[in-house]
Amino acid sequence: MRIAFFTDSYLPQINGVVTQIKNTSEELAKRGHEILIVAPAHNKKFKETKFKGIKVIYLPSMTLPTYDDYKITAPTSAKIKKELKEFKPDVIQVHTPFGVGWMGIRYGKRFKIPVIGTYHTLIPEFMMYLPIPFVNKTDFAKKTAWKYTNSFYNKCNVITTPSISMKKELEKNGAKKTIAIPNAIHFKQFNKFQKKKYETKKPKLLYFGRIGFEKNIEVLIFTLKHLLWKNKNISLTITGSGPALKFLKDLVKEEKLSKHVTFQKPLRENELAKHVASHDIFVTPSTIETQGLTILESMACGIPTVGTNYLAIPDSVKENKNGFLFAPFDFIEAASKIEKLLKSTPLRKKLGKNAIETARQYSLEHIISEWEKLYAKTAKLKNK
Repeated sequence: MRIAFFTDSYLPQINGVVTQIKNTSEELAKRGHEILIVAPAHNKKFKETKFKGIKVIYLPSMTLPTYDDYKITAPTSAKIKKELKEFKPDVIQVHTPFGVGWMGIRYGKRFKIPVIGTYHTLIPEFMMYLPIPFVNKTDFAKKTAWKYTNSFYNKCNVITTPSISMKKELEKNGAKKTIAIPNAIHFKQFNKFQKKKYETKKPKLLYFGRIGFEKNIEVLIFTLKHLLWKNKNISLTITGSGPALKFLKDLVKEEKLSKHVTFQKPLRENELAKHVASHDIFVTPSTIETQGLTILESMACGIPTVGTNYLAIPDSVKENKNGFLFAPFDFIEAASKIEKLLKSTPLRKKLGKNAIETARQYSLEHIISEWEKLYAKTAKLKNK
């Protein structure tokens, strides 16, 4: 099959959407499918690349003033129109509901190509990044975001989202024709570094992923402070990049935690997998996860997760089976759950072993087969 991906977020960015597109496109190409990716460039020039049988066209773009990672592109492109006529995709998949995503929907309609819209990100929680002071954090902004979300995704032939919890959330807010297909992880890449020894003298907590305000990472810093107050010999690594990084570094200094917190630049592939496996517990205070790829990648390394009991996180993190859950923003409960793991190495080993089996279910090899079935089924639909 010939499949065209349209996305406003792609390499060299590092985030869950990019990871999913990269993993999926490479596995599909390996299976003989032809893949075209349309994404924003990080400058005002067109660029084309080919790797592993995948063609990528980067469109000229500008940066959103309040968030460097988000790029703004023109709504149409004669070059992409010509490319689609030559490529003749069986299916278009849009991964983001912004400029490049709208281009995918528009050309899908024009050329009668069925469109799959994949909902990766809880858009209403990202309104804080709009350059509109006093409006971007209001309930009105969130309601408007849901109307915008529906106006975009309900134009697609099929809507996919990576978890049952997110499917319910979308349907509750007005989305139609929605199905849940999990995002896939590179299980083998992370599992080959799986945890062999659990640190007892000075265990290491880890958060890795996008460093955004919506991830509530400050909760993790106060969790660490509470554990240190209880005389726990423990450290925290925060790995990644994003708009909240300076705020968090300043907070760590203000709370006099610099000796206990390490900030690590973003890592990729084997380097990232090895880094994750060198830690003992993955912690996420996020309340916006539509699935949480970093949770599953940590689990593939045999590391238990302590995560927020909210939205899609409980779909993968099961209490006292492969990790623990805590109430949103409750750093004292988070610390208590971490303590349970710190007190018992056998419990960490047990939950780590179970975590590996959870992560195995989300391997590329398994999940891509589900996507192939959906692409084949969707290709038979008509886009009127």
